[in-house]
Amino acid sequence: MCRLAFAHLNCEVSDIELGRSGKSYTVDTLRELKKIYPDDELFFIIGSDMLHTFRQWYEWEEILSLAVICAASRENGFEPDWSGYTPEQRERFVFIEAEPLEVSSTELRRGDKPGLLDEAVTEYIEKNGLYDDGLSQYRRILREKLDDFRLNHSECVSECAAVLAEKYGADPEKARLAGLMHDVMKNADSAEHFLYMNDISAVEFNNPKVWHQISGEGFLRAEGIVADEEILGAVRWHTTGRAGMTLLEKIIYVADFISADRKYDDVDVVRKLADTSLEHAILYTSRYTVNKLASGDMLIHPATVECYNDMLLHFRKGQVK
Repeated sequence: MCRLAFAHLNCEVSDIELGRSGKSYTVDTLRELKKIYPDDELFFIIGSDMLHTFRQWYEWEEILSLAVICAASRENGFEPDWSGYTPEQRERFVFIEAEPLEVSSTELRRGDKPGLLDEAVTEYIEKNGLYDDGLSQYRRILREKLDDFRLNHSECVSECAAVLAEKYGADPEKARLAGLMHDVMKNADSAEHFLYMNDISAVEFNNPKVWHQISGEGFLRAEGIVADEEILGAVRWHTTGRAGMTLLEKIIYVADFISADRKYDDVDVVRKLADTSLEHAILYTSRYTVNKLASGDMLIHPATVECYNDMLLHFRKGQVK
């Protein structure tokens, strides 16, 4: 992939580290390169974030003697701590001013940021099935239907759902897929929503915030993308909840509230409750939702009220272990 990425540039990709036995340290590579190019000055390019830990690198002082460290901007306003360096060592650093590109290697592997990888590299990854967790076909669908914000949220819910599934005894793979696809219709316009919504109530018709859970289930079913009824149910009820939710439905409902990207005031409270039981988290969030909607004179889906009542009865009967 490195050779493919740099094929059109005046660069050479070296494999000297691959042939080295045992641990391979940066200082070893620089020593070897210095032997090959004894009369040349070496420049070692790193991300500026690496400077936070540079003095913990193996033989870092010799690295500075072998190469000039070129730190490329990874964050705006970066200020390194020079207190541990001598003036001579400080002179061995230079900064490459560049507009920081906010992207993670995970996002690149998943294909969330199309266009950032060389086309030849992308083709190689797809041809050889690299980094494929079995959900690539679903991500391709999501990239056509969702914006970047919602794509990231979907991935966060997917990861959170898998963790909750492991904890509470559900199928992690089903949870991962349901979490990934739960918001598939979130960015759809009203015309597309109504293509996949049948027999909706007046409350649902006048409450666009719940459309995507209904049309999402309808879209996945009608287009033959998902046939598993458990997963379809989890998509269908992830916003409102309902009485008598299945374990997977509870997991996706809770994961949507506590995924890593969520930042509302009570999110840490809900995360702590979810670590105790799904039912604790659902009671708290359904009560919060009912109160918020009622205080704003907004329509409340009957399923949300039924979900709250179901959880309240669940605890009053002492069914939670």
